[in-house]
Amino acid sequence: MKILVVNPFGDTEFHGEENLARIARRDTEFDMVNIADMYPLRNNQWLYFRYMCTDGTLEKVMWAEKQGYDAVFISCNLDIGLHEARQLVDIPVTATLESAALVSHMMGAAFSLVTVDHQNGKIQESLLNAYGLSDHFVSQRPFDIDANDLYPDRTPPGEVIEAVVDAARRCVEEDGAEVVVPGCTLAGSVLTHDVPDVESVIGAPALDGMVTGFKMAEMMADLRAAGVPTVSRRGWFEKLPAGDFERLRKFHGRPV
Repeated sequence: MKILVVNPFGDTEFHGEENLARIARRDTEFDMVNIADMYPLRNNQWLYFRYMCTDGTLEKVMWAEKQGYDAVFISCNLDIGLHEARQLVDIPVTATLESAALVSHMMGAAFSLVTVDHQNGKIQESLLNAYGLSDHFVSQRPFDIDANDLYPDRTPPGEVIEAVVDAARRCVEEDGAEVVVPGCTLAGSVLTHDVPDVESVIGAPALDGMVTGFKMAEMMADLRAAGVPTVSRRGWFEKLPAGDFERLRKFHGRPV
């Protein structure tokens, strides 16, 4: 099995490749790429930025299918281009927040997000509502470190861990969360790498969406190989009209 991991911003998650290599199946290969050729910023936490980095993400997804990858995992809690990608390709496409929320529903009766800031958390809340996965969602608490500052060249990992753990504890102790999801893959990757037993520290499991989304991509690729369709083409994920798609691609000088 071969999976493409897409960082939908202009940099690559530190510890990401190392963390995924540790949990990938022995028969799974993966490559990690970003979209720096089309989007130069290291963050995408604002609505306009999210919109601007969707195009580059979808280009990577379509490229992955042409290159023979079995699945794509979009590694970002804003699930950049997830539903658009499922209309475009036949290989499975997973993303961080949707995968973590699905697994959280199986793990407990209530989950919370710890996010970079309040507005970013509101975007993720809106996604949970769109997914129909908000019924077990109880809170989002910001740890108030800008995504640009989560990189180790800007903020020591120990400071990130302290801020994330403090917000996560309040989710558990004050909001009743039974599972906590780090609302940024950069934060989740630090916890996975540096805190061996997060549950004992915050009082509940912390679900790293990178790990969850990657394993979901493996599972969906297995299901497709077993003859199960990746998505239903009736309704929401109906394929684009081929003629209009070709016309639009040619208009922008891009390969069909």
